[in-house]
Amino acid sequence: MKTDIKHLAAYAATAIWADGEYDEAEKIALEEIADAFELDYELFVKEVDAALDEIRDKSEEEVDEYLRAHSVEVEDDEAELIYMAALQIVLVDGVLGAEEVSNLLSIASTLGMDDEMAVLLLADMVKEEPELTIEF
Repeated sequence: MKTDIKHLAAYAATAIWADGEYDEAEKIALEEIADAFELDYELFVKEVDAALDEIRDKSEEEVDEYLRAHSVEVEDDEAELIYMAALQIVLVDGVLGAEEVSNLLSIASTLGMDDEMAVLLLADMVKEEPELTIEF
């Protein structure tokens, strides 16, 4: 991966931040993401933890600004991969809520993705999760 680990960690932390819970399933997802991107897992988790500390008490608007600041450092050809990693983190707990969808659309937007593509990628992953609960 050409994008620096701290920028990927910012997006991962924002995906975790969406539901306010950092549980074991999300830590497993981080391990899978680190493996897929050939990153050092311990370093990746350290960067995600630092990013979570940074955004913990921020408003949605402040988090969007935080992501925009990180997005300028994301390689264009890796934006969709980073979005897919965020999707994995959001869906790993088996629940998809409205606030998480809103967060995912913000993530996609800061990565320069069209809403349509973001929604289609989300729908594609949702259909692979038969036990997923949708919360309105």
